[in-house]
Amino acid sequence: MVRFNGLRSAAARRFFQSFFRLLVLVASTAQWTVLAWVLVVGVGVSIGWPAHVLGVAMLYWLNRSLTSSDRGRRRGRSFRRYSATAFVSIFCSAFLLAAWLVFGVTDGVLTGAAYALGSAHEATISVDLWSTFRWVGSLGMGGIGLLMAYGYLFGQRELRVSRLSIPVLGLERPLRVAQISDIHVGQNLSRAQLEHFVEAVNRIEADLICVTGDIADSPLADMRTFFPILARLKAAHGVLAILGNHDHYAGADRVADALRQWTSFTVLRDDAVTLPLGRARLHVIGLDDRGRDWARGVMFDARLAELLETAPRDVPMLLLVHRPDIFGQAADAGVVLTLSGHTHGGQLAIPWRGGRRRNLAEFVTVFSRGLYQRGAAYLYVNAGLGVTGQRIRLFTPREISVFDLTPSAPQSAGGSAGTA
Repeated sequence: MVRFNGLRSAAARRFFQSFFRLLVLVASTAQWTVLAWVLVVGVGVSIGWPAHVLGVAMLYWLNRSLTSSDRGRRRGRSFRRYSATAFVSIFCSAFLLAAWLVFGVTDGVLTGAAYALGSAHEATISVDLWSTFRWVGSLGMGGIGLLMAYGYLFGQRELRVSRLSIPVLGLERPLRVAQISDIHVGQNLSRAQLEHFVEAVNRIEADLICVTGDIADSPLADMRTFFPILARLKAAHGVLAILGNHDHYAGADRVADALRQWTSFTVLRDDAVTLPLGRARLHVIGLDDRGRDWARGVMFDARLAELLETAPRDVPMLLLVHRPDIFGQAADAGVVLTLSGHTHGGQLAIPWRGGRRRNLAEFVTVFSRGLYQRGAAYLYVNAGLGVTGQRIRLFTPREISVFDLTPSAPQSAGGSAGTA
């Protein structure tokens, strides 16, 4: 079992190390699949296997050139439009593959049944079935294209303010906390957008504002221009901020220094602060980002254990951590509320039973979006204000989360639950 776990960890590590090269290959194959479908089904052009191999190879070379060049890194409008076609093509080709598998199995079953029954119509059944497949494939890809277009044009413009009431043992008076996360200052955020977000947060009139990482998107982020806009955030007990994995890509010390230079934020990097709330206090711990890779987080953090050990007794604790996976350790240690981000709520989601939204982040964490509970401890995973990769959001609005912390009497510990 130990050897199997080691092999699985090594395979996962290798996958994430090669992920972006694999993504380019998948995108190139998807682009060619959609193009070939249009040529074969829509125009009636016949394409042989050598042409398919050559088409994928040429698109792979083009995509690698674009993503590794300075022009690609600057992400101009033409590049963004081109990359959007590749992104949408991935979902279209995935649908086409799934439909092909379903129709292939159905064809095999019906043909086998017709042969077993001695019917002479198995060839006709197969022809009719694959004619239907062409219609289903074309309509399905068209529907996906329209849905994605909505996400690019309208979905990514939506902003949601989520409000929750959290009972807190040891709190003597109500406290309003506003959380924003994953701002991603960079090529995918305009000054007007950020000004709008700041105004929306200030209208909440929070007692405390928490920023849970990924403030800057990359080393190209214009912090000199955008951070003074962030400095307009106002709260009675100030603004607390932590760094995320993208802040580390941009240079963690550089981002932290810029925040201290252009804002009055308190930047917590494996540190804590105790806020006076009249006769009561609130102890806030802020962790620096430490992920297993670019996607997943750690389940246990030794530095968090040290900070919890030195925390004042009988004072309610709030934890700010970019990735949510550490919730189990925090809950077991008595942290009443953990605020995180990182997942963007999947950025793309589909409506599901019970009002849930199944989303892409579920592939990397069990805490993909929304509120989770374990006994008397809560975790909230904010969907973020920014975007990464693509300027698209589908059934996942940009989010400001607001928590009305209310005094609570002691109660027995319950089970765990979560909503996504």
